[in-house]
Amino acid sequence: MAIIKCPECGHQISDKAPTCPSCGVEIAGKVTRCPKCGEVYLNNEDWCPHCHYPTQQAASPKPAMMAPVAAPVVNEEAQREHTEPNDKTQTSTPASKAVTTTRRQQQQTPPPPKKKTSKVGIIVSFVIALIICGVCFYMYKDAQDKKEMQEWNFAMQSNDPLVLQGYLDTFKDAPLAHRDSIMAHLQAIKQVDDDWTNALVSLSKSALEEYIRKHPESSHKQEAKHLIDSIDWAFCLNANTVEEYLNYMKNHDDGDHYDEAEDAMKKLKTQEITAEEKALIGNIFHNFFVSINSRDENALIGTTADGMTLLDKTNTSKADVVEFMNRWYKEDVTGITFKLPGQYDIKKREVADAQYEYEVTFPATLDIQHTDAAKNATNKYRVNAIVNPEGRISLLKMTKLVE
Repeated sequence: MAIIKCPECGHQISDKAPTCPSCGVEIAGKVTRCPKCGEVYLNNEDWCPHCHYPTQQAASPKPAMMAPVAAPVVNEEAQREHTEPNDKTQTSTPASKAVTTTRRQQQQTPPPPKKKTSKVGIIVSFVIALIICGVCFYMYKDAQDKKEMQEWNFAMQSNDPLVLQGYLDTFKDAPLAHRDSIMAHLQAIKQVDDDWTNALVSLSKSALEEYIRKHPESSHKQEAKHLIDSIDWAFCLNANTVEEYLNYMKNHDDGDHYDEAEDAMKKLKTQEITAEEKALIGNIFHNFFVSINSRDENALIGTTADGMTLLDKTNTSKADVVEFMNRWYKEDVTGITFKLPGQYDIKKREVADAQYEYEVTFPATLDIQHTDAAKNATNKYRVNAIVNPEGRISLLKMTKLVE
C-alpha cells in the first residue's frame, strides 16, 4: 500500500482506497503510475496528463493504423537514447523505428480534452454558488425591507423632527410613498411649531384657544391650557368678585388655582353684606341718633357696647355716652334733629368663627333749633363707626364737614 495524490482533486489517499473521500472518484484498481515521470492518473487515460507518455493500451498500434507486429518492449535506457540523441550517428533498427514512429504520432496528437467530470463539477459548483448568493441577497434585502418598515412606522408615530430627519437620511432608497409621507409629517410638525410660537408670543387667550382647536393632539396642548389658566386667574384676582371666582372654577375644574379660587370666594362670601345685614346696620344707627333726637338715655345706651370708643375717648362708660348726648343740648337749644340719608358704606370682617364685625361709614345731617330762630343751623358730618358681632356700636367718630 502506498500513499498517492488523488488524480482528480490532489487529496492524499491510499492507492488501496475504494474511492477518494474528498471528491469520490474511484481509486483502487482504477489508477496507474507513469513509468516516465511518476505521475498517478486514471488508467482509462490514453497517456500521462503530465508528460504525455502513453499507457500500455495506447502504446500498442491499432490494427487499422499498423501491421500486426508486436511492438518491442523498449527499456528506459533505449528510450532515453532515442528521445535525447547525441552527436554521434546511430544505426536504426526496426524496433527503434517503431518506437520513433509511435513517439511522432504522440507528438502530433493534440492535447487531450478537459475531462467531462471536471466541467460538470465546476458548473454545478458555480450554480450552487449563484443560488447561495441569491439566497443571501434575498435574506439581506428582506431584512433591510423589514428594518425600513419598522423605522417608518416608528417615525410616523413620532413628533420629533430629529427622528423623522434621521429616517430620511438613513433610508434614501426607501419607497417613494414612505419618504413622501415622512416629509409631509415633518412639514406638519413644523407648521404646528410655528403656530405654537405665534400663540406663545401673543400671550392671548383667544390665540391659545385657537391653537388648541387646530392642534388637539399637539405636545404643547397642556402648556397652552396652563397659560389660559394663568390668564383667567389673573383676571379673577383683578376683579376679586364672587362671580368671577365662580366663573373660573366652572371653566377650570382642574385648574392650577382652583383651591385658591374656592378659598377666595368663601372669604368674599363672608365679607358679602346681605340684605338682612344692611337692614340691621341701618336700624342700629337709626335707633342711636333717634335716641339723641328724643333725648332717650335708655334707648341710647341700648345701642352701644360697654367700653366703646366715642369720639376721641376710649373705654367709655354708660355715663360718658349720656354726657355725649346732653352735650348737644345747650341752654338756648330747643331741639336737635339728626337725619340719616341711609347711604351706608359697609365692610365686613370675620373676627372669630362665623363672628363678624362691620366697619361703617355714612353721612349725617344735624339741624339745631334755638330759642332765637336766627341762630338755627344745619351741619353735616361724616360718621365712622364699628358694629360688633353683638350688634352694638363699639366705635363712633364724627367729623364735621366744612362747606
